[in-house]
Amino acid sequence: MPDPQRTRVNERELPIRLRRLVLFFRTEGGGSVRESAAIATGVFIGCLPFYGFHLLICGAVGTLFRLNRLKMYLAANISNPFVAPWLVFLEIQAGAWVRRGSFHSLTVEAVKTTRPAIFATDLLIGSVAVGAVVAGLAAWLTYALVRGSDDRAPFTELVRLASDRYIDAGLVAWEFARGKLRADPVYKASVCGGLLTRASNERVPEGGGLLSAGPGGTLLDVGCGIGLTLALLAETRRARRAGTWPADWPSPPCFERMVGIEVRGRAAAIASAALAGEAEVINADACAVTPFPVDAVLLFDVLHMMGSEEQDTLLASMAAALTQDGRMLIREADAAAGWRFTTVRCGNRLKALLSGSWRQQFHFRTASEWQACLVRHGLHAEVRDMGRGTLFANVLFLVTKPRLQPTRTTKPLGR
Repeated sequence: MPDPQRTRVNERELPIRLRRLVLFFRTEGGGSVRESAAIATGVFIGCLPFYGFHLLICGAVGTLFRLNRLKMYLAANISNPFVAPWLVFLEIQAGAWVRRGSFHSLTVEAVKTTRPAIFATDLLIGSVAVGAVVAGLAAWLTYALVRGSDDRAPFTELVRLASDRYIDAGLVAWEFARGKLRADPVYKASVCGGLLTRASNERVPEGGGLLSAGPGGTLLDVGCGIGLTLALLAETRRARRAGTWPADWPSPPCFERMVGIEVRGRAAAIASAALAGEAEVINADACAVTPFPVDAVLLFDVLHMMGSEEQDTLLASMAAALTQDGRMLIREADAAAGWRFTTVRCGNRLKALLSGSWRQQFHFRTASEWQACLVRHGLHAEVRDMGRGTLFANVLFLVTKPRLQPTRTTKPLGR
């Protein structure tokens, strides 16, 4: 008789195994060249008139050449019910032109008098010709789209490792993490651009290079969501310890302690599971958390979700918690950026509606207004464009505390 406890465990493990299986088929054969080859091969197979066997052919060819079989089969569906009739007609005419230098006459009489074997031969030869042309175009287009995100690139590898932490939370969470980390420039800029290195107390010797100093400092990610930045920083720390951090990149930020604050319970739970043992996640309102000394603070797309008074309260709290040599990274939209800012507003409103928070209010400011606000809290802010290559008017503020000038004492002049 089967053990009920063992059966329940297997039932819980089944969805996770299915997710990992989908993950395997989703990511096999990575790299811009191999992805382009998979799409092109799939399109070519889809153009062949072997209907009903495309799946088997894709599986065999993909296994033989180690290409992504899922993407191949999806590309092979170019011969879907909406496209197939036009594709067959084009292939028959192409085959006729290749074989005899002329096209079939488009009359009922010509169709009646032409033997089926001629149509079949023209279709077979034409499918190879048309398939080769369409596959070439598909390969070129795919390579143009994915060549900048080659899976062998160091940052893409960090993204892969960080996003794989979310597979147990579901395919939606994993796809979101993978897409967000790859597409949003703020992650690469903040983690790989050297903006947080000083705050993590890394020591860089003269002339470059990285000393074997251990990690240090505390990082606080306010409004961490499902913990994407923390996951990327955790993988950065692992890469540094393993010695795989690229030598031509700025020194990696490695924090001894990482803390995330997230008010949404479900997002905080996903972050806690993904970052178990590597970061603390507090499910609370950031304004209600007692400040503690931190060397780095992250505020990505958080402040505009609050009213102006709450913004000032949170900034005052973070300014008090930030150490003298610490850094704060704030990503917000520039309200003076015209249509690109309108895109941000529409995106935020749509997200609020889809999540059921239709009463959500937003309080945006211009970049100069944000700088003035930070100055009022005794902070200095350097503005960097973080919307280049996107449709959004995002800017990144690199915030520091002004250096304290030593007090000079003067002796009274003697007579």
